[in-house]
Amino acid sequence: MTLNITENIRKIMGWCPSATPAKYKSFKHVDFVNPSQTPSGESNVETFESKNVMFYANTSVLTFCFIICLNLILIPGKNLDYAVLIPILVLMYSLLYFVEVKMLQANILIDENGVVLKSLLLRDVTLNYRDIKSVAKVSLTNSSIALMVMLTVLVVVLAYLVISGEWKVVVSTALILPWCLLVIQKYNREKHDMDTQLYIEYRYKKWYEISPYYSVITDRMTASGIEATIEHYKGKK
Repeated sequence: MTLNITENIRKIMGWCPSATPAKYKSFKHVDFVNPSQTPSGESNVETFESKNVMFYANTSVLTFCFIICLNLILIPGKNLDYAVLIPILVLMYSLLYFVEVKMLQANILIDENGVVLKSLLLRDVTLNYRDIKSVAKVSLTNSSIALMVMLTVLVVVLAYLVISGEWKVVVSTALILPWCLLVIQKYNREKHDMDTQLYIEYRYKKWYEISPYYSVITDRMTASGIEATIEHYKGKK
């Protein structure tokens, strides 16, 4: 009798003797926060935040600054002694590395107040929903593969310069390799599956901006979450 009562209680509570614990994948880079209950029929997405993002503008500006700085150093650098050239290069590469690290701290936060792009060109930008015209996404080649390709090209160029005997250029190029490896290591540790580019078209373009689009590089699931959350709040406005 006691055994039957125990079995009935287990069945009522949903226990099944053949069930096994389910395995869940946690996506630590994407957080959904819903502090309060929402009425039936409405989306329960209140806040969307992800650190697994990069901004295309950051990458473009950093690449441009690196090319300009390298040319400014190498053109007069042929007339400089190694004792002067090497400290200047180390200082320049260190500065670029810390700027890159700051840009890797990019973050996107979407709530009822708008879309906040954090660390976009070392500042925070807030987009109002009423001024967002459209959101579109396209697939990309994995960014980690692109970084490895760039590193391989750099090694090939370095080998060519060694054969050519351009030793000052070789030294200038070789000094950047450790910084590149540090950036790639940090990138692989903090970012994953960066295979989707999201374009947020904004109604008002500032005078110094080339395009009205804010480009966000992220993974496919985060891109879908960003798109859905923006549409959710746009529908409320």
